[in-house]
Amino acid sequence: MDIRSLTRGLLPTLALLAAASAAPRRADAADTLIGYVNLQRAILEVEEGKSAKNALKATFDVKQKKLNDKETELMKVKENIEKEAAIKDDPETRKKVADFQAKLVDLQQVFMKEQKELQEAEQKELAGITTKMRKIIEEIGQGGGYTMILEIQDSRLLFAKAHLDLTNEVIRKYNAKYPKK
Repeated sequence: MDIRSLTRGLLPTLALLAAASAAPRRADAADTLIGYVNLQRAILEVEEGKSAKNALKATFDVKQKKLNDKETELMKVKENIEKEAAIKDDPETRKKVADFQAKLVDLQQVFMKEQKELQEAEQKELAGITTKMRKIIEEIGQGGGYTMILEIQDSRLLFAKAHLDLTNEVIRKYNAKYPKK
């Protein structure tokens, strides 16, 4: 028996098996419903998210102004020290340079501390919104008969039909369930 005759006998059998196994997949695929949500967009567009964003921005602006004022003050000190250092090089001028450098390091540390505090405040605000939003998404999934709902980001989704995008529905239901205070 050569390979051709063996293959001729197996091909019809393999084709029949493939067709039989494909039929249940089609039925399962018809029952599968997958939706997607741009969670980041939803968080930023719900009323609670907008309020949190505005509050965080206000806090950021106040802190940024204080840092900018300190930086401006330090730059004036730097200019004076540079002028003085160009004229003379004495222990008093070197002490002023060292003091300036210490103040500059302190300002950088304050900046990093403020930045960390703002990030923590943002994470805390968004965590609460995200938890509530996940419950809404679960309700939509169960009520709509979805097999799964995926979180997407604009740059990560290559193709999906628009009717599977549940982001606007999540925003609408979230705002209805958690109205702005």
